[in-house]
Amino acid sequence: MQLDEERLRKALRKPAAYGADLDLDEFRLEPGGRVEISEDVAGAGVEVGVDFGKKDRLTTFFQVDHEVLYRAVQRQFQGAVELLTIDEALEKHDWAREYFWRLKSPYEDKYTALNALHGKGGYFLRILEGKKVHVPIQTCFLTYSRDLIQNVHNVIIAEPGSEAYIITGCTAHKEAAKGLHIGVTEIYVKESAKLNYTMIHKWGPGFHVRPRTGILIEENAELTYNYVALGSVGSFQSQPSARITGRGGTFSANNIVYLDGSSDMDLGGEAWIEAEGGRAELITNAVVAGRAKLVNRGRVVSEADETRGHISCRGLMLSDEAEVSAIPCLTSRKMKAELTHEAAIGKISEEQLFYLMSRGISREEAESLIVRGFLDTSSMKLPDHLEKSVKKIVDLAIKGF
Repeated sequence: MQLDEERLRKALRKPAAYGADLDLDEFRLEPGGRVEISEDVAGAGVEVGVDFGKKDRLTTFFQVDHEVLYRAVQRQFQGAVELLTIDEALEKHDWAREYFWRLKSPYEDKYTALNALHGKGGYFLRILEGKKVHVPIQTCFLTYSRDLIQNVHNVIIAEPGSEAYIITGCTAHKEAAKGLHIGVTEIYVKESAKLNYTMIHKWGPGFHVRPRTGILIEENAELTYNYVALGSVGSFQSQPSARITGRGGTFSANNIVYLDGSSDMDLGGEAWIEAEGGRAELITNAVVAGRAKLVNRGRVVSEADETRGHISCRGLMLSDEAEVSAIPCLTSRKMKAELTHEAAIGKISEEQLFYLMSRGISREEAESLIVRGFLDTSSMKLPDHLEKSVKKIVDLAIKGF
């Protein structure tokens, strides 16, 4: 895609459609210096599901600020996976440029425009045709320098008949008390491919996050798109958009959120079902504490027969100062489409507490058990070892809520 620089500079003044607006001049484009993988840097990765102690056995990509510190495909996956930096991909493959800015417009808002003008880093990941990789591919983005804009662009291609699990951790080091993460991600799931893409985010009260994600799902392809957000964030705004263009394509988006402090999160998702037999499901389970504010938006549009779509939003409030809004939207343009939604917001049930306490469990332990049960990971369709890891991360994040 040929970019219009003048139009991009005009778009730098365009706020996002939803969520808190930011003054980009409060942040800087360049980091303070080079970062090595020290013990505390590696530890920050583990907190979001990326274990660098196992990097010699896993296909791994690790970027700190603007610099890729580690990138490797293990020998057993060579010929099945191609993992490159963005610059390497554009230099190696003439056709790779066709996959950039195809699913997201660089003129959408100030964040995409800034990414198009000043983006640095990100990965190009390709699972080759017919290859099945069931050991997780792990990627991690860490912001280390204070006030920095980490501004990355990722492209993922699951070629026809391929299968893979990707786990991505994004976080900020304690040194980066304030910052902005912009991540443009374009995901292509081709005919009969199956991809499970799981993100785990843990930021901080002074951090702002603006993911921009476009997804294309072809015939009989399947994408399970999982997002886990834990703890505090200054502000967050995201609305990944999926198009199901092939017959029998399936999109399942699962958000698990534990939000506290004074966090401001506008979390959305939309699915456009353009082909017969397409399926889309948008599920959010959120626990909101402190003075945190969550707006959850979901939209499913059906433009073909024999399609199904469902939106579910459940919010559990732990504080009278918290706020949760659920905004589901369904649009059908065909009589044979079936679209449904459900939303529920409430507090911890006294009946559930009484039941657990009557069996000798303290009130604090009972409340903790209910919160953990509410943040159920079963819909994420993870293999057992990955599901156990994600559950452990969630448990540690909400310990002693």
